[in-house]
Amino acid sequence: MVSIIVPVYKVEKFLPKCIESVLNQTYLDFELILVDDGSPDKSPEICDKYAELDKRVVVIHQKNAGVSAARNAGLEKAKGEYIGFVDPDDWIAPKMYEQMIFAMEGSNADLAICGYDYYDEDYHVDEQRRYKVRSNEVVDQREIMNRFSDMPPSIRHGVWNKLFRNNLLHTQRFINGLHSSEDVYFLNEYVQKIQSTVTVHHPYYKNLVRQGSATHGGLSIQSLAESFVAHEQMYKDAVGKYPDLKVHSQAFLLDVCTLKYNEAKRKMSSLSSNEQEQMKKYLQEMRQFIKQYARKAMFNKEIYWKTRIYYLLNK
Repeated sequence: MVSIIVPVYKVEKFLPKCIESVLNQTYLDFELILVDDGSPDKSPEICDKYAELDKRVVVIHQKNAGVSAARNAGLEKAKGEYIGFVDPDDWIAPKMYEQMIFAMEGSNADLAICGYDYYDEDYHVDEQRRYKVRSNEVVDQREIMNRFSDMPPSIRHGVWNKLFRNNLLHTQRFINGLHSSEDVYFLNEYVQKIQSTVTVHHPYYKNLVRQGSATHGGLSIQSLAESFVAHEQMYKDAVGKYPDLKVHSQAFLLDVCTLKYNEAKRKMSSLSSNEQEQMKKYLQEMRQFIKQYARKAMFNKEIYWKTRIYYLLNK
C-alpha cells in the first residue's frame, strides 16, 4: 500500500482536481490522507465529502499549525509501505504511483523520483520548461547527492514528486516552525539513509505555478534568509560523506544563496521604512554568509560566471 499525504489549507478552488487525480490512479492499493490544517474556506467540507464517497480517503482536521505539522499528522496516521506527498493545488497523472512503485520494486531502490511539468492557473503547460522524457535510471547515494547540487537544478528539493519507503522514514518527521525549506531538511535527512534512487523520467507530477505561493516567489525575506541554513546543511552533509563533491556542492550553495539574496534585496524596495528596518538584520546575515563562502571559492570554475563577477565587485 502507498499512503498519499496532502496538507490542505485555503485551496478550495484547486482541491477537487488534486483529490480526483489521486482517486483516478491505476495503482489501486492506496490511502489518501487529507490533513485539513484549520483551513477557513470550504476545503474542510470538500475533504469530508470525498471521504464519504470513497473509503480510501482519510481526513484529519486540526488547528492551523503549518505545512510541516500537517504532513507530520499524516505520517502518524499512514499505514502504507510507501509514502508519497502531493501539494493540494497540484495534480498527478493516472499512472504516477503505478510506475514509481514498479520502478522501485524492480530496482530495489530506496527512493523514487519522477519528472514534472509546470502549469499556470489556466492549466496551460509551460512549454519552455517541459520535462524531457527519457529512459529510467538507477543511481547510488553519492550520485543523487551530487545531483542535488546541480545548477540549474536537475532534481527539485521538494518532496512532492518522490516516493519514500516508510520503514526507512521510521520516526523521521518534518521540522515544525520553519517559514521555508522544510522539504530540504526532510529530503536531505532521508537521503543519508539510502543506498540507491530510481528516477522515472516522465512528467507524471503536475506543478501549478500560483502567484504568491511559497514555492513560486512568495517567500518572505526572513524565509529566504532561513533557507541559507538549510542549503548549508545539505552542503555539509554531502561533503562530509563524499569529500570529492566539495567543488560542485560549494558552487551550488553560493549560486543559490546569491540568487536568494538578490531576491531579498528586490523585496526590500517594496516594504515600508519600518519593515525595511526590521528586515535589515536578515540581509546582513545573508551577506555575511555569502562572503564567508565566497572567500574560499572565488575561483571555483563551477560557479556561474555572473555570480563570480558579483563576488569580485562586492568582496
